[in-house]
Amino acid sequence: MAKGPRRPSTGAHWLALPVVVFLALALLYPLGRIVALGLSEGFAAALTDPYYRSRLAWSLAYGLGSSLLCILVALPLAYAFRYRFPGRDFWLAFSVVPFVLPTLVVAMGFLSLVGPRGLLGLNLYGTPWILFWASLLYNLGLVLRPLVALLPKLSAPMQAARTLGASPARAYLRVGIPLLAPALLSGGSLVFLFSFTSFGVPLLLGGPGWATLEVATYYALAQRLAFPEASALVLMQLVVTGVVLGFYLRLQAGWVVGLEGTEAPRPLARGRALGLAFGVTGFFVLLYSPLLGLVWRALERPEAWISVWQSPDFTPGLLALQNTLAFAGLALLWVFPLGTLYAYAVWRGARWLDGLGLLPLMVSPVAVGLGYLLVYPWLRGSIWLLIGAYTLLSYPLLTRTLLPALRGLPRGVLEAARVLGAPPWRRFIRVEWPLVRPSTTAGLALALAAIMGEFGATLTLQRPEWATLSLAVYERLGRPGATPFYEAVVLAVVLMALCTALLLGLQKSAWER
Repeated sequence: MAKGPRRPSTGAHWLALPVVVFLALALLYPLGRIVALGLSEGFAAALTDPYYRSRLAWSLAYGLGSSLLCILVALPLAYAFRYRFPGRDFWLAFSVVPFVLPTLVVAMGFLSLVGPRGLLGLNLYGTPWILFWASLLYNLGLVLRPLVALLPKLSAPMQAARTLGASPARAYLRVGIPLLAPALLSGGSLVFLFSFTSFGVPLLLGGPGWATLEVATYYALAQRLAFPEASALVLMQLVVTGVVLGFYLRLQAGWVVGLEGTEAPRPLARGRALGLAFGVTGFFVLLYSPLLGLVWRALERPEAWISVWQSPDFTPGLLALQNTLAFAGLALLWVFPLGTLYAYAVWRGARWLDGLGLLPLMVSPVAVGLGYLLVYPWLRGSIWLLIGAYTLLSYPLLTRTLLPALRGLPRGVLEAARVLGAPPWRRFIRVEWPLVRPSTTAGLALALAAIMGEFGATLTLQRPEWATLSLAVYERLGRPGATPFYEAVVLAVVLMALCTALLLGLQKSAWER
C-alpha cells in the first residue's frame, strides 16, 4: 500500500509551529531551568549526600532488575505463545492492559492482597519483592508482545537447527534467543525507563527504605521545599534516562522486522494444548491476582460504597469523581488539536519533529510539576498548570496512535481528491478524517485513561479542592483505620472501572478500523 507524503512542505512547518511553541513552554524551558538550578546550587550537595546516592543506586538496581525479570519471564512465555491453545489470544491481548492502569489502582491491589491488611495474611509492604512483582505486572507486555510477533520470522533458522539435530527448546535457546537480542534489549530499555522513573508504586508500596529517586525528589520538594536539591535529583534522572533513551532509539533504528506474512499459531495435540493453557492461565492469574484481590476487598464492605461519596472526614468521592472527569475533559480540549497537529506535521514531512514525541513520555511527572513551580510561580494555584501537565503527558499517546494510520493512507486516493480540485480542508473532512477517525478515537481513549490515572504531577501541583480520584485514594491511605482503607479500595475500583471502559472503547475502535 502506498504511503502518504514524506517530503517536507511549507504546510508541515506551519502545522509544527504550535506544537514547538507548546513544547518549548511546557517542557524544554521548565527542564532547562531545572538543569540550571541543579547544576548551580544542588548537584554537588546531592552527589555527596549518602541518602541520595543510595536512592540513585536503588533506582538503577530497580530498573535493571525489572528489565531482567521481564525478559526472563517473557522468553518462555513467547515460546509458549507460538502454539495454539485455549485462551491464547485473550491472555496475549490482556498482557498490555495493566500498562495503562493507574498506579494507584495497581498499588491498592497489592495492598489488598499482600499488604498489612492483605487477604493472604502475607505482608510484603516495604520489601523489594512487592515492587518487582508490580513492575512485572505493569511491563511484561512491553517485552512479550514484540517477541510473539517476531518469533515466526525466525522459523527458518530455527528449523535449520532442528535439521541438524537440535531439540525445539535447544534451537530456541541457541538460535532464536540470540537473534531476538535487539528486540529484547529494546523492550528491556523501555522497562528500565518506566521502572527507573517510577513514582506511585514505590511511594505507596516500598516505604522509605525502597524509595526511588523520583520519590526522593517529591519528598525534597513537598516536605522541605528544597528546590535546588529536587532539581539536582531530576538532573540525575535526566542524565540516566537520556543515555538509555538514546540507546533505545539506536536499537530501534538498527533493526526492523516486518510483520507481514506472520505465521498462524502452531497446532498442538488436544492434551498438550490443554496442559499449556492450564499453565499459562495459572501464571497470569497469579500475576494479576492483586487486581482480583482489589475487587474482592471492595465487595467485603458494602457500606463503604455508600459512605465514600459524602465522607465528612475526607474529600468526598463524588467531588473527586467530578474533578477527575472535568479535568480530563478540559485536557482533551487541548490534547486533540495538539496531538492532531503533531501527527499531521510529521506525516507531511516534518520528520525532525518525530523524535521529540517520545520526550514527554520519558520525562518524570514530578519533574514536570517541579519545573512548572519554578518557571511559572505567578500561576501557582492555577488550574491551567495542572491542565498543561496533563496535556503534555498525554498528547503523545494520541500522536503515536494516529501517525501509523496517516502513514497508511493510500496516496492514490489523496492524489485523486487533489486532482479533482478539493481544497485541503475539504480533503481532510471528506477523505482523510473518515479513514483515520477510528485511530483518533482510540488514541483519545488512551490519552483519557492516562489523564484520569495521572498521579505524580497531580500530587505536586495539587490544591485541596482539586482532589481527583487518585488523590482521594492517597488521602485515605494516609489515615489509620478500616473505614479509610475500604473507602480507598472502593475509589480504586471505580477508577479501574473507568479506565477499563475506556480500553474497551479503544478496542472497539480498533475493530471498527
